[in-house]
Amino acid sequence: MRYLENQEKFLSTLKATATLENILSTMESNFGDVKSGQSIMEEFYQARQNKDEDITSWGIRIEEMIQRALEKGEIQENKKDEILKTKYWKYLRNSELKDATRVFFENSLTFEELRKRVRREEQEMTVSQERKEHTKQINTMQLDQQFKILNDLTEKL
Repeated sequence: MRYLENQEKFLSTLKATATLENILSTMESNFGDVKSGQSIMEEFYQARQNKDEDITSWGIRIEEMIQRALEKGEIQENKKDEILKTKYWKYLRNSELKDATRVFFENSLTFEELRKRVRREEQEMTVSQERKEHTKQINTMQLDQQFKILNDLTEKL
């Protein structure tokens, strides 16, 4: 509710002849990101993939931080991709996924290419795990049936 009140006050301060640039500038100064570039980079370097965070969300989160740092002039555009790629892969929580994608990280892929490969590998690992679990269930059912037959035969003897 307070946010709406602030918007109303904000709109009332603008002149009827305000240009789009004036409006955007005023909005930025009132509602924009006030963190310093250094503070954003500190947040970036301390970031880790959260326990319940999927790899897509992890990538988006660090990409947003780097974009804000870039806008504040804290990093150069030509360094962005390498910084993102390193951070993304280095702090993946799933060590099995990390091991399976090491070769992609070590090759000179872009951040986007690495992210796609990691997602694809995660999907393949999930399918493989589901297949193993399904096979295990079938084997358990077969063993149960065999024990039942064996028990039936034992009772008949």
